[in-house]
Parts: sequence; structure tokens; C-alpha cells
Amino acid sequence: MATTKDAPNLQLDFVEIVAPRLWMSTTYKNTYVGNAAPALALNVTSPLTGWYDCGTISAARVPVTKEMRELKRGVPKTSRKFWEIDRTAQITFSTSDLSPYVEALVMGQTIRNTLIGNACVAGSLVGSAARTKVGLDATPSPTSLVQYDVVVCASPKVASLESSFNLAVIESNTGAFDSTLVLEGAGFPISIAREDRIKKVTRTAFIDRMGTDTIRSAMLFWDTKLSSAGAVKIQHALYFPKVRNFTGGDMDFKDAAEEYETSITLAAQAVEMTFDDGSTGYDFYKKWMLSY
Repeated sequence: MATTKDAPNLQLDFVEIVAPRLWMSTTYKNTYVGNAAPALALNVTSPLTGWYDCGTISAARVPVTKEMRELKRGVPKTSRKFWEIDRTAQITFSTSDLSPYVEALVMGQTIRNTLIGNACVAGSLVGSAARTKVGLDATPSPTSLVQYDVVVCASPKVASLESSFNLAVIESNTGAFDSTLVLEGAGFPISIAREDRIKKVTRTAFIDRMGTDTIRSAMLFWDTKLSSAGAVKIQHALYFPKVRNFTGGDMDFKDAAEEYETSITLAAQAVEMTFDDGSTGYDFYKKWMLSY
């Protein structure tokens, strides 16, 4: 018999984890409110449709608090019954990402882009790098787009360039016929499509009117186990149908070790959901261990 001191460790497959990742949407997404869950492993480099990757976060926590009412009877009084009268849930984390769309998403803001020049047309997508490389049609001329320009992308049928969160920075542009636009870093935060419009941004305003209530959805996940080839085999994920910025927050340059880092709290709102056992009820989030 093993003693408490010498008892074996828990299954190490569920001990070694990497940093969590946060995805958010610009509006409420009821994707998993019904009896549903992600069918494939959540891929940091390829967010699901309508979700934005919020970059590297740290100190992530999901505090849940309950307030209980207690009934006592007898002499001496003893507890006879407990019932829950209040529950809250939050997502707290820190971020150093100054990408306009990340800042607006986590702060509960909307954005307004001021544009200049012609709207270029996405004519071709370059292989697996479709978010970072795009071929532009020759008309209108794409030569006005140069290195370090901030650009925004949107579909002419379903989105406005002025309010689009899909912003990126140009790394290079051949500027010739069938020119190829190369974006810095991970490129556009969400995938683009042929015929999408791309235009230069001169400024982006962050709008946070008092008294407004911006509801968004969030997905917090991390890889628990990878195969020897680097494929995700076990993943944990928490889906929050409705969250809103709870603490405000903005620029914070007081820490010399980390010139810019701000702490964010997102408050969750309970919604009625259908769970895996077929039952329904109100909860703040769904939590899964996903095996692939």
C-alpha cells in the first residue's frame, strides 16, 4: 500500500498544459447553446468563422462565486437546508496586445475606421497563407498600398469597411499587375475571401459611449496533450455565450518590467442552454475536455 507521501502522481496527461488562448466575437454567438460542441480541435492559426483570436494572454482565471442561504433549526441550532440565491462568473486575464481589434473586443468598444484611397479587390488567396498573402486585382490599382500601411478588409455584401475589425499591417506589396499583398505577423485576424475589399486606414477610433451595453461571446481554451507529431489530442475549452467588459480599463504603462499590460475582467451572463445529457437550464458557460 502506498502512503500519502509516496502515492503516484495523477495522470500526467492532464497536468502538463500550455498557456490558454482567448477567442472573442463582435456580437453574441449562440453556436454551442444547443447540444453541440467543437467537432475539431480549436486551431489558434485558424479561428472559427466569426471569432477573433485575442493573442497572448496571461494570468487567466475563471472565478465563480456562489451565495448560499442556510436554514437552521433545533437546540442547538444545526444546518437543515442550503439553497443557492446568487451566482456570478467572470473571466479575468492580462494582455499586452495593442492590436486595434483586440483592444476593442476586450474593452467592450466598437471601432470606426477612417479610410483613404481606392478599395482594392482580393482576386486570389495564396495557398495556406490566405490570411497573410492575397493577390489583388489590377483594377482599381493597388500601387497606393505600401509597407507599414494599416489596411482593413471586409466583404462588400455583408460588412462595412468603416466598422470592420479585420485590420492588418502591410509588410510588402509588389505593386505590379497581379500584385501580391503580404501582411505582417499573422495577417488579417479572420479569413478573407475573393472579391473582398481592402482599403487603407488613416485612423481608427475606439467608441465606448456611456450607458451602452456591448454583449459578446468568448471561447477560452488550451491544449492539454499533443502527439509526437504536434497534433492536438486532448484540449480543454470553455464557451461563454454572453460576456461584457466589467472593469473598463485602458493604457497602463506603470510597470517597468512590462511597459504595457492591462488587467481585464469579463462578466458572464447566464443563458438557457441544452447540455450533453439532454437536460436544459441556465448557466454561464459550457466546459469540455475534448479528445481527438
